[in-house]
Amino acid sequence: MKGYLKFCSAVLGAVILFLPDIFAQETNKDQDFLTKAVSSNQFEIALGTQAVKQSENEEIKQYGRMLINDHTKVLKELQQAAVTKKLVVPDGMDEHQASILKSLSVLSGTDFDNAFKDVAIKTHENAIALFENAASNLNDQEFRNWAAEKVPSLKSHLEQAKSLQIKLQSDASSPSIKGDSVKTL
Repeated sequence: MKGYLKFCSAVLGAVILFLPDIFAQETNKDQDFLTKAVSSNQFEIALGTQAVKQSENEEIKQYGRMLINDHTKVLKELQQAAVTKKLVVPDGMDEHQASILKSLSVLSGTDFDNAFKDVAIKTHENAIALFENAASNLNDQEFRNWAAEKVPSLKSHLEQAKSLQIKLQSDASSPSIKGDSVKTL
């Protein structure tokens, strides 16, 4: 019996010792999401701005303007949520995102357009994964619901980026039909 009491005391002591860490981890989920989501939206706004300034393709410029408008609204909602939920809004995007923007800034013409499309596709795939994970795993139910509401818009952005890529690739690589190509069929 004494052994059992010692065991229970040890378990209780460990639980009490690690309880603050457990609560901190739970709070950190919401803060972690907010940090990544703010950074992602800041990046999308900057990416859209680059598209408007650097692309010569009107479709890419329109897509860039849409990114600026939509992600600015989401960024404002995140900033309001941070105040309400007493979370910290990060100052800027992460270094990797900044380096991508810097790399894009030296490109022009179709080189820029192709790189822009690839980046837009990848970042929206990442954003969808981030928001879907948040919709399932955040502590705050209201925050989970909000994240879930944003997923369809992100998926729409992804599909639009993919359609830009397909359209531009087919414009750039329109195959010419030669007389002997029929023979190979």
